[in-house]
Amino acid sequence: MLSRRLSIYVSIIVLLFGALGCHQGGEEGLPPEVALSGDRIFQLELGSSVTIAPSFSHLTEKAIVRWILDDTVVGHAQSFTFFADAVGVHYLTVEVTTAFGTAFLEMRIDVTDPGPEPPVPPTPAADSVKVGFERSEYHVALGRTIRLLPLDVDSTRAYTFVWQRDGAVVQQGSEALYRFEALAQGRFEVLFRMEHDGRTVAEDTLTVVVCPAEGAYRRPAGPASSARCSKVHEFLPAPGQYVNENYTATTMEEACAYADRRMKDSVYVSLGGFGGSLVVGFDHSVEAGGDYDFAIRNSLYTNYSEPGIVWVMQDEDGNGLPDDTWYELKGSEYGLECTVQDYAVTYYRPQAPGQPVAWTDNLGGSGSVDYMTAYHHQDYYYPLWVKEDSYTLRGTRLEARNYDSSGRGVLWINPDYGWGYADNYSEIDILATGPTAGCNHFRISDAVTFDGKPAKLQYIDFVKIQTGLNTKSGWLGEVSTEVMDVIDCHLAR
Repeated sequence: MLSRRLSIYVSIIVLLFGALGCHQGGEEGLPPEVALSGDRIFQLELGSSVTIAPSFSHLTEKAIVRWILDDTVVGHAQSFTFFADAVGVHYLTVEVTTAFGTAFLEMRIDVTDPGPEPPVPPTPAADSVKVGFERSEYHVALGRTIRLLPLDVDSTRAYTFVWQRDGAVVQQGSEALYRFEALAQGRFEVLFRMEHDGRTVAEDTLTVVVCPAEGAYRRPAGPASSARCSKVHEFLPAPGQYVNENYTATTMEEACAYADRRMKDSVYVSLGGFGGSLVVGFDHSVEAGGDYDFAIRNSLYTNYSEPGIVWVMQDEDGNGLPDDTWYELKGSEYGLECTVQDYAVTYYRPQAPGQPVAWTDNLGGSGSVDYMTAYHHQDYYYPLWVKEDSYTLRGTRLEARNYDSSGRGVLWINPDYGWGYADNYSEIDILATGPTAGCNHFRISDAVTFDGKPAKLQYIDFVKIQTGLNTKSGWLGEVSTEVMDVIDCHLAR
């Protein structure tokens, strides 16, 4: 942190020599030359500076050197020092003229403001025990099994977990997860209690609604059914440089309307950093077939992948809302040691405009979503429709593999992942031909239960796409999944 603050006041002098010096008294008749070793793009923080000293060849005594910054002549020496006193993108040209011709070299200088250090997230009291669940009410189809799991339990302490169903203790011991088997339709109360050293430190009451068996609320496609998703049910991005940009949404309804307009116009919706998500539904049930069942569209380029985890859901209770059980679609990284299930990141509202967004995760990590002063100027990257001062997003995190290939922070690579992810360049699931060419394609048969077993879903009604990486690529900012459309492959024409 200290070195970062000092960089604002200490001038960074970078001398880039293509040769040991300039040659005076050029050969008769030869036009001048100017060259610069290394990149011609400079990344500077506000308050720093860079000295640029190219090499000149074939100069004469009457050679004229001009440095032109944003269309203004700013110097005539054979080197130029640029002081980063204003945020923005600047274009610099060095031009040399002799009686035998003119040579020039163009450069770009990006000046960013790192802003203040991100605020330190609050630290809970050492003796506090806070345990929650994904929801207070769960819906599940008859014959299936779901998990009930307390979240963010301190693994360094020994607890006893007690589960009661229908007034009787059904599980007690050191295992936190309880597998609820939906053996009969109805509404059931499940009591949870967590004990430490013989005393209760947390407790909760959950409701499980067991719905009719799969198929009761199936909605077959008809002649008027649309191949494209028909509704955005939820848009909850993580903080990111495109959040709140050129739109104002103060409620979830307004945010969903914004995302719906973008997708209908075939324009991307950015999900921000890790955990940001978009939930869409169809006007019919998407059937599980022997081949690809649905596709997710985006602009895909190799080595610029921002993979999103894909989840599917059936409308198990028939109410038309995505309030039932999510099943993850297994991709190429599923089950690998480097892939983290049940990863959670908490984001904290900045105290003032133009600040980065601090975050902590459930593995003890912390960091920030950078404020990209040079490119995105909205006051906050924290969603305006989130009323709380912090919010937590949960899901599956893939291993971050992005890197700077230039070694100077200039050229960032976001490598491609094998298959099974949105916004990911894949030679396996991107089809070259057909009505959904260029999209990532998905099979419902790849849906798995919480314990990794095939879910064996016959159809789905809702799709959720969620940013699967928690990382950033230098001046490009946070890695964020983007979505343009979700399409039923069986109806696409």
